[in-house]
Amino acid sequence: LTSGVGRKLIGKALADVDLSEKKIFVFHEPHEFLADAMREACISMGFKRENIILSGEQSNNDELLEMDYLYITSGNTFEILSLLRERGLDDIYREAFRRGASFIGASAGAMIAGESIEEASSFDRNFVGMTDFRALSLYKGIVIPHYNKSELKRYIRNSPGILQKYTRILSVANERMLILEE
Repeated sequence: LTSGVGRKLIGKALADVDLSEKKIFVFHEPHEFLADAMREACISMGFKRENIILSGEQSNNDELLEMDYLYITSGNTFEILSLLRERGLDDIYREAFRRGASFIGASAGAMIAGESIEEASSFDRNFVGMTDFRALSLYKGIVIPHYNKSELKRYIRNSPGILQKYTRILSVANERMLILEE
């Protein structure tokens, strides 16, 4: 939602869905300055203003269980997962997903959807001091964002033991999207 390419890809994925009555929760922290842009991006895709809830605007976390879509933005993977945990949103995301909400993750958000964010240390600095790298586990495996297939192969070759750690290792190149249906 923060880039033209991202809005285009998400819009394409949701093009056949009438979004006028659908609800979306957008976790955009710590990028509060992007709130208006994210809200406008959702509106341009077809969501009604009253059906868009930005992080920090919800009346309570249980309200998120009613969402049709859950979004997590890009940024520092460790910081974003830490913020989700601080607010108790990690469990809410899991439960909402279990109940049928669709998940949309951009970069860090895509990594957070998997089983672990440990591999994010190759890309992001862990300045929050996180030691528990368990992620949302919405699917089995992990995503390495911004890598095409050949870059992923190189990453795996240079990461001893990684194939034994994860059931599935996926990559999503820039200007691409990945849709998983479990």
